Amino acid sequence: MTHVPPLRFTAQGIEMPSEAEILDGVLADFQAAFGGGLNPAPETPQGQLAASLAAVIADKNAQIAFLVNQVHPDFAESFMQDAIGKIYFIERKPATDSLAECEFYGLAGTRIPQGFVLLDDEGRKWQTLAETGIPESGVVKAAVGAKGSLKAAAGSISRIYQSLPGLDRVRNPQSSLPGRPEESRAEFAERRLRSVAVNAHGTPQAVYANLFALEGVRDVYVVDNPKGQPETVNGYTLKPHSIYAAVVGGDDKAVADVLLRFAGCGCDFNGNTEITLYDDNYTDPKPAYTVAFMRPEDLPVYIRVTVERGAPAGLTQQIQEAVAAAFESRIGGTLYAVKFAAALAPLGRVLDVAIGTTVNPSGSSIRAGIHQKPVIGGIEVAGA
Repeated sequence: MTHVPPLRFTAQGIEMPSEAEILDGVLADFQAAFGGGLNPAPETPQGQLAASLAAVIADKNAQIAFLVNQVHPDFAESFMQDAIGKIYFIERKPATDSLAECEFYGLAGTRIPQGFVLLDDEGRKWQTLAETGIPESGVVKAAVGAKGSLKAAAGSISRIYQSLPGLDRVRNPQSSLPGRPEESRAEFAERRLRSVAVNAHGTPQAVYANLFALEGVRDVYVVDNPKGQPETVNGYTLKPHSIYAAVVGGDDKAVADVLLRFAGCGCDFNGNTEITLYDDNYTDPKPAYTVAFMRPEDLPVYIRVTVERGAPAGLTQQIQEAVAAAFESRIGGTLYAVKFAAALAPLGRVLDVAIGTTVNPSGSSIRAGIHQKPVIGGIEVAGA
């Protein structure tokens, strides 16, 4: 019989004794074993042994409590969260590379190997994803990729890292699609929660769950307008009796197919991208449906960090890296300066953080429209 209070599993959850309660129990066991009269002071050998044993018991109790929490979808982490996701037939989205499409100009017949390196205006490396060749027209388009979340403006990927006979020049006609890190615990938990609607039809939740399940999809925003008149939602006007879906990543046709299948009959669509789908259950002429959805535009966000005078060398780079790591780009999302201030707190020397959608920002928050995706426009570090 021990005097150490045990862990208890109750209807409300797990109950753990405090380390002080455990220590009292261990000391009581010592006294009982030796017939009483032991000096329990911490500086005595028996006091030190009891304190060490109590700490070991408390640590094991904490590990058991942590393991118990891992079976709860709201608290699970790492591989345990992955295991819960499999019950819902979803997997954590892996990290993705940044992608861009480049035009290669040169002599017909010139072969461009896989892994051919290009540089953008900032000196960052981009590599071709597959081997290709320049046709008789003298120009060919090919995809290039780079590790991490890189934003390259149109025309900025134009430098050839190592000369290739027959290749004259290269450029990207459109801006790149930035990559993203591995789906975080919070993001995966939110998607799992929404995924329960994956087998439903005719609801925004069903559309959201099935769009996010598509390969390559990085972010989704879905809202509907059941009213008989237009309605403006966070800067964008929805048609009457329509559904709106903004999607980052994924194949256009796959996105349109999900919308047509899960949005519901007689529902109109909104957006800047239109895809025509045909009903293959019929012979020609097959019924045609035009499905629209939104490819959100970038909303440049500027962050200005004011630091104390005489800040140490290297602080500017540390601040820029910390702000970039704390930046969350979600369609229609709200960003708060205080979040960046919290991320910068361990660095010290920071006096103020401002945020806005123009250079020299002075605000405390910004909100993107449901047709916009926040991206970093600039991070300025200024002295007081």
